[in-house]
Amino acid sequence: MIWLQAVADHLAAEGHRIDKVLSTVERGVDIVAVHPATGRRLLVEAKGGTSSKAASARFGKPFDSKQAKSHVSVAFYYAAKLLQQHSPEGAQVALALPDDANHRALVEDISSALRVLRISVFFVDAARRVTALPFAPG
Repeated sequence: MIWLQAVADHLAAEGHRIDKVLSTVERGVDIVAVHPATGRRLLVEAKGGTSSKAASARFGKPFDSKQAKSHVSVAFYYAAKLLQQHSPEGAQVALALPDDANHRALVEDISSALRVLRISVFFVDAARRVTALPFAPG
């Protein structure tokens, strides 16, 4: 995913060491980065804005509001699961999502929960620019 690499590049530019970036066919934590000063791991759960499969009828087409809601819901679930699994070690968790009106509105709808759980959000636009909503401390 080109936009997933944009998040990894953004984190690297901020000084994080990037330990892992998954491809679209791999399963697991999409990005694992380590903060240089604290040694704290950042685990990023990512969802794209279109199908990653070239053979799919949805390939290259943006998701509608229902599909975006499903993606944000699944991403939020996995972020909470990552917190459950990795909070004893002090890991931080973030979501990476497409920067569009649907995804922004959905994140706004759960922004209080994201703050309470200290889950950050990275939005990636079509030009691969990354905007961070840092609900968790660096």
